[in-house]
Amino acid sequence: MIEFAKDPATNGLWETIVARPGMVVKRGTYIGEASMLLAGVSGSFIRSDELALALIDAVLHRSKELLKPAALLQKGQELVNLQGAQQAR
Repeated sequence: MIEFAKDPATNGLWETIVARPGMVVKRGTYIGEASMLLAGVSGSFIRSDELALALIDAVLHRSKELLKPAALLQKGQELVNLQGAQQAR
C-alpha cells in the first residue's frame, strides 16, 4: 500500500486505513447470532453490516487510528442503532 500510494498515478490522493476486525458473521444466521451472544461485547465477533458501516464511517471521517475489533464493534452497533431509529420515523 505504501508503494502504491507513492505511485504518480495516484496523484497523492491515496490513503490507507487499517482495520483489524475479529470474526465477521452474517446477521440473522444461527451461527452468527450465537457467536454474538457468546462473545459479542468483546469485539471478537462483528456482524457484516456493522463492520461495513464502521468502515464507511472511518473513510468518510478520515480516521487516523488503527481500527481494532472492539472499536469497530462499538461504532458499527452505534450506527446500526442510529439507522434503525431513523427508519422507525
